[in-house]
Amino acid sequence: MESGQKRVAAAALNSAIDDLGRASDLAAAAAALRAVGAVIGDLMPAVVEDFSSERLLTMEDGRLLATALGWEETLPRIWTEQKLHLLPAISALCRASTRPFVWNAEDALRMLPASRSRQNVDCPFTPSHGIHGGITVPVHLPFARTGSVNWMAQTPDFDLDALLVEFGSTLRLASYLFMDVVYASRGARNPAPQSGSSLNERELECLSWAGLGRTDIEIGALIHRSPATARFHIDNAIGKLGARNRTQAVAIASQLGLITQPDGEHEAVQNSQIR
Repeated sequence: MESGQKRVAAAALNSAIDDLGRASDLAAAAAALRAVGAVIGDLMPAVVEDFSSERLLTMEDGRLLATALGWEETLPRIWTEQKLHLLPAISALCRASTRPFVWNAEDALRMLPASRSRQNVDCPFTPSHGIHGGITVPVHLPFARTGSVNWMAQTPDFDLDALLVEFGSTLRLASYLFMDVVYASRGARNPAPQSGSSLNERELECLSWAGLGRTDIEIGALIHRSPATARFHIDNAIGKLGARNRTQAVAIASQLGLITQPDGEHEAVQNSQIR
């Protein structure tokens, strides 16, 4: 690329990043995100809000965000039916790291759960759907949510490793700016988790034991109640914290400083003979 073209591209990229930083709604943020990908190399963005949920992002008016990012309307069906938010390699890498990484189309099929028949999988991140690879930026959000912004290559000759070296920091910035808008939008439409003060003593105790890896049967024995009672208290804590499951509830409670070592933990661990 000539120096003049590079200056024009740099100016366009800076303008798109500025637009992302100023965006107050998902429609404006989506347009700016597409502009970032177009300037860097015709990269098509795709967003996962939370790997613990198959829910797809929607705009403020109810339209799917995927369509605003340029994806065909069949993608939501493929995504939900194939449960592609559970792609083990992608979700595991995103949860374990903050660094962007490159993957290719062959990787996409290997990411699918081994228990599935590949003949029955219609993964959208393959050449048959016009995608030859991508760069994934993990994004860690409050209350134990992990998502990603993925930049898909639509031509087979892109050197994604070189793009990552040159534009990795820019892609990370764009991804987090976009997720800021996502999180603000979700916060406006969904009730925030209740404060830790809303959890009673028994709920906190059971959640603390769950955080130490104890099962309902073990927790029930430790608090001298039935497993169903232990599960009841944990389910209440999950609801009050706005979590989807006990793992996320433990993470949220830990972020809020609520998880503590239950009284008598060492004695209970040594003395309980639970099968």
